[in-house]
Amino acid sequence: MAQTQEFMVSCGAGKISAKLPADRLRLPPGPPPSAQPLPDAAAALREAVANPIGMPPLEKLVSKNSKVTIGIQDGRATNYLPDDQDLRVLGLPILLELLERYGVRPENIQIKVANALHRMWTRKEMVHILGPRMPYTLGGRLSCIDATDKDQFISLGMTRRGMEVIVHRTVVESDLFIFMSTPQGFFQGGWKSILVGMGCWESIRYHHRPWPFASGHSVQDPKNSSFHKLLNEMGTLVDAELSRRGHPPIMKIEGVLTTGKPQKFAAIDAGLITPVREMHLDMLVSELVTDVEGQTDVLLVGMTDGDSYSRLSVFNPIHCRNKALSALFNAYHDNPLVRKGGVFIVANPFEPKFSLLNHPSYYAFYNEVLPATKDPVEVWDTYSEEYAHRPEFLHKYRTGFAFHGAHPCILYGQGLYALNHLSAVFAAGVAKENEDVARRVGFEPFPTVEAALDEAEGRLGQGCTITYHRDLEDRTYFTRVHLNGH
Repeated sequence: MAQTQEFMVSCGAGKISAKLPADRLRLPPGPPPSAQPLPDAAAALREAVANPIGMPPLEKLVSKNSKVTIGIQDGRATNYLPDDQDLRVLGLPILLELLERYGVRPENIQIKVANALHRMWTRKEMVHILGPRMPYTLGGRLSCIDATDKDQFISLGMTRRGMEVIVHRTVVESDLFIFMSTPQGFFQGGWKSILVGMGCWESIRYHHRPWPFASGHSVQDPKNSSFHKLLNEMGTLVDAELSRRGHPPIMKIEGVLTTGKPQKFAAIDAGLITPVREMHLDMLVSELVTDVEGQTDVLLVGMTDGDSYSRLSVFNPIHCRNKALSALFNAYHDNPLVRKGGVFIVANPFEPKFSLLNHPSYYAFYNEVLPATKDPVEVWDTYSEEYAHRPEFLHKYRTGFAFHGAHPCILYGQGLYALNHLSAVFAAGVAKENEDVARRVGFEPFPTVEAALDEAEGRLGQGCTITYHRDLEDRTYFTRVHLNGH
């Protein structure tokens, strides 16, 4: 009998046992060492705005009559410690102090949460973003954007690829617009903060839809993904409008966190959007990307419940699909860890839980759309506009702290590229009563990891290689997969 090695694999809120064949098992290396923390993050932020990249110091950009808007990210990592540093908690008091020192009246400073199609946040929930005091002391100066209120937005025209650029008015009408962000990977940061975070459905739909002929490169791969290239093109229209109005460019304040616990800032810089993002890429690669030789036939990943879309809410089957096929599968640079035509096994119970408060359109999507069709492109083309404009979803988004109606169409569509690459996706650890849940969102269910492996071996052959990516269960990082030494 072949020798096996036993592991306890994350599966929802718990763990399940998995006995894996030792002779064909690969374990990717863990994440690289963390970057070193700054000795004084507050001092680094003050230095960054005093000497921003490609633009004058903050003091020279404002006057006593200036109207300033500060945009901030809308959430935190799924799991964080009280001692983790946060750019909003660190930076907002410093920016408010500096702006008032430079003569800007407090009532002329707005803080906008860049939630776009994500749900708005209650004041109590904002404590998780801004700490215990600011959500209540800033009053009407702090607000979430309403991506369905057309009066809040302005169209700047179309790019040469036909993508309409629509942004929140404060981005171009403020005398100075500042945005603070801390990318946790390569998908975030740069122009995404503005064109997505401060955007609306009518613009976001162009670059967040499933593309039937796309190459399928991971959006976490800055060298090969087209996502940020498209956003950079759209950003030129924002820059042109700011110049036409005689306003300075957007000041981007961006930080890089260490990966150790608690997380501290390793870098904080400010200035023009693209140069600031690009200067941080090498540091992000150094602490988030590890090298792997060759691909595997079968990839096994354990998956806990919870993601950024279910924070302080309920992790539902659409979130489950997206976390597996987008977040976990796309955790690579250059080449996927599993080969073309391989099998991806994710361990999760796929429980049919929903929040009707925060995700009402997800519940409808699961019950109305998926029984009729599972094709991501057909789903998008047929249902996305209806879900974007259905009155009850608009009402829930605007007044009831729900995600935008079309948001499940976006998350469901992001699984297209993994499915095009793989021959099958399996769900392990699924109870009998949840098998239809897994099937409905595109997975073949199995009660155990061993049962899923048996089926994979039946399809790919008894000698197929198996990679268990165990460190990905606890940490977000990326494998750079080399083929034939390249």
